[in-house]
Amino acid sequence: MPIGLLVLVVLLQLVFPDVPLFSGLNLKYILLGGASVAIASLGLSFIMMSGEGDLSFAGMFSVLSVTFAVISNARSNFWMSYASVTAIALAVNLFIAVLVTRLGFSSFIVSIAIMFMANGIEKAFHQQTTVIQDPAILSFSTMEFGLPLVVWLMFAAYLVSYWLINRTHFGFSLRIVGENRNAAAEAGINGKRMKVMAYGIAALLLALAASIESTRVGAIYQQGMFYMLPIFAACYLGSSMFVPGRINVLGTLVGALFLGVIEKFMNMISLESYLVAIVQGVVLIVAVGLVAFKNREKIVQIKL
Repeated sequence: MPIGLLVLVVLLQLVFPDVPLFSGLNLKYILLGGASVAIASLGLSFIMMSGEGDLSFAGMFSVLSVTFAVISNARSNFWMSYASVTAIALAVNLFIAVLVTRLGFSSFIVSIAIMFMANGIEKAFHQQTTVIQDPAILSFSTMEFGLPLVVWLMFAAYLVSYWLINRTHFGFSLRIVGENRNAAAEAGINGKRMKVMAYGIAALLLALAASIESTRVGAIYQQGMFYMLPIFAACYLGSSMFVPGRINVLGTLVGALFLGVIEKFMNMISLESYLVAIVQGVVLIVAVGLVAFKNREKIVQIKL
């Protein structure tokens, strides 16, 4: 799958040779523009690895972005704004985790409810585009150390997550809980605690993504709805590579960056914005189809 994605991108470049997709400047902007989506996708990956689903991030991304902007304008303090949205994200995700693990609620239904509630809260809280007015806070996304600081933060988040999932007892336990809850119970793994921790990690990553996006775009309005499809697509596209059929950290990163390349390319050839969403939807369908085909192949082998 990674080779196939690379071939597709190269073919696009050959078909449109006048579009400098792989110039150094464009690559930097692709990484910068995709950082928040990649980090949010990583957070969703933790929840999905635990065997649960989540849609609340779409509404929460919007609420957190607007909250960050409003507090930034009121206090002109990046760290206060970041701490506030982190606290909100943790409170909401832990609330969802309690409903799911302690009361047996469906994570899918709960997360949909939270998503709609968050969208309603955002509209009631601020019904127009929120503009960050402090240049010092906006400069966070323009700080560079060879690459933009937010890109280094993205890579750091993925590096730590890869180590956590693949090299620690926590990661092993989380994957077992997500893949076989009964086996996890037999092995003495506290599945409920693993799920709560997964929701907590997802909240931290979502808060970071929302803060980065707020400083990058400066003007915020329903950001979560714009990024809902790309975040989902990155996770499912990632599950079709490296560890087919399973959500994995490296696959999510490649999936998010690939979507960023495709979006940048379509913008450079001046395609309408609605076509970008259509292409992202097609990519998601293809990714899910590949995973389903892979799982079907395993089932057929077992039946034989």
